[in-house]
Amino acid sequence: MLSNQAINELLDYQSKEKILSIYLNLTDKTPEAYKLTLRSMLKGINMPEDEEAIIRYIEHEFSREGRSLAIFSSAAENYFRAYPLSVSVHSRIHIGSKPYVSPLANILDAYGSYGVALVDKQGARFFHFHLGELVEQEGVLGDDVHQVRGVQSSKNPVKENLKESAEFAMAFFGEKKVRRILLGGTDENLAQFQNYLPKKWQSLVVGTFSLGMTASPHEVLDEAIKVGAAAEVKREAGLVRQMNTSAAKHAVGVVGLRDTLRASHEGRIQTLLVDENYHAPGYKCAGCEHLAAEKQDSCPFCGGKFEKITDAAEVAVRKVMLAGGMVEILRDNPEMAEVGIGGLLRY
Repeated sequence: MLSNQAINELLDYQSKEKILSIYLNLTDKTPEAYKLTLRSMLKGINMPEDEEAIIRYIEHEFSREGRSLAIFSSAAENYFRAYPLSVSVHSRIHIGSKPYVSPLANILDAYGSYGVALVDKQGARFFHFHLGELVEQEGVLGDDVHQVRGVQSSKNPVKENLKESAEFAMAFFGEKKVRRILLGGTDENLAQFQNYLPKKWQSLVVGTFSLGMTASPHEVLDEAIKVGAAAEVKREAGLVRQMNTSAAKHAVGVVGLRDTLRASHEGRIQTLLVDENYHAPGYKCAGCEHLAAEKQDSCPFCGGKFEKITDAAEVAVRKVMLAGGMVEILRDNPEMAEVGIGGLLRY
């Protein structure tokens, strides 16, 4: 699994030599098919040592696991990293002085640390998934909901069990620092379960589905990805509207390359939003790494000289991630496609 440590290493890595970044989709493809795709992607890049290292890895070391594969190679720096991914990504290739991390930002956004709770009247099962892989699961079982005939009780076992399950969920998901929660079960049980969650936790619930308590982790993951994807589209649309509204009011939102780059340098971006197909050149100060959309004679912050960069959006993505901000790479959103890049600000 692609760990947070590996992602941080990719974010920090810089080289004076070219780095080849490859994302290869393996979903529903035979080895012959994805090898053919890879060879087509490598045509014309003129990095023979890296090409040889990648082909050697695919032919002799790769265990054909996962739905996608991310490879980062710089033979001149003796640098090679390969990470099977449990989620699908588009096949693409990139050459630059740093690993190309935008697709990883998209994966982290869509599949990073989310929880699933399967709930019924007697108990619940809890799952923590990260990047499409099961990290941990636990369960809680309450009192038998079937009353013994003739026995009187002031307690409602169903309510007590759902309350206990909700308390367990908060402890489990809180410890895992989940960002989103999906719930599985009947509408009646889930409605009661959510009523026992504080509003803070209710706000993390992004979707529900009908799935029995005996479902396998694989079945839970498949259903969660399907329902979560639909919820993600809706959530992203809300972020874009919030960004555009805030920017129009000159509040905590910016749109366009110039203002977004300035806000990223000032460390004000809480959530960076980028259209998947948006790429634009820019300029970076050689001294303080201030980013600018237009060339300037000198840096307004340190007086340094600017150098041209081929993809300012990619550099902004890296900068925001290193600063601890969130990055949303959006696909098929007309409003986002119109502005290209923007963000929601901390202040």
